[in-house]
Amino acid sequence: MQIEPTTFRTWLRILARIPNAVLWLLRFPDLGEQNLRETATAWAGEETASRIIFTDVAPKDAHISRAKVLDLFLDTPECNAHTTATDVLWSGTPLLTYPRYEYKMCSRMASSILTSALPETEAGRRAREDLIAASDEDYENKAIRLCLSQQYETGGEGRAQGRLSELRKLLFEERWRSKLFDTKRWVRDLEEAYEQVWRQWVNGEEGDVWL
Repeated sequence: MQIEPTTFRTWLRILARIPNAVLWLLRFPDLGEQNLRETATAWAGEETASRIIFTDVAPKDAHISRAKVLDLFLDTPECNAHTTATDVLWSGTPLLTYPRYEYKMCSRMASSILTSALPETEAGRRAREDLIAASDEDYENKAIRLCLSQQYETGGEGRAQGRLSELRKLLFEERWRSKLFDTKRWVRDLEEAYEQVWRQWVNGEEGDVWL
C-alpha cells in the first residue's frame, strides 16, 4: 500500500496549512475512497477533508497533460512513484520525495529518478535540496514552504511566481538534455548489455552486467 497512515496524516497536515490547496488523488474502489474521506474528517476536520479530490484513471496523454496543472507532486515515501514519477517530471511538475528506507529500493526510486531529471549544476543541486527530504518532518516542512512560496497574480493571465515556478521551468527546460529522458543513450546501453550477456554465455562465464 503506497498511502499508509504516516504519509496520509502528513498530507492532511500539509493541506490544513495551505489555504485553498487541494489534495488530488487517484480514484480508489468505493470502499477505499470512503475510508480515506472518513479518516481525513476524523483526523483533520471536515473543512480540510473537503479539499481532497478523487479522479479517474486517464489515458497516457491526458495523464501527462493534467499533471501540468499540479503545483507539486507529493511522493509516497513507503513505496515511491516509479513510472508516474517519470511522467510527472516530463510534464515539468516538481516532485517532492523522501527516501525513507535506505535498504528498500522502492523507497529510493523517486529520488534517483528526480536526480537524473535535474542538471549537474548549482541550480540542479539546489533543486535536489528542495525536493528530496531527509525525514518525515523535513518532507512536511518542505512541502509547506514550497507551496506557500507560490503566488498567483490576480487578474489577467494569473501567472505564478515562486520557488515552485522556478523548479518547473528548470525541469521543463532540462528534460531534453537530462539523463532520465535520453532514450538513445538508454537503448545504446541496453544493447551493449545484451552483447555482454551473450559473450559471457558463449564463453561459459557468470557474473553481473553493469550498465
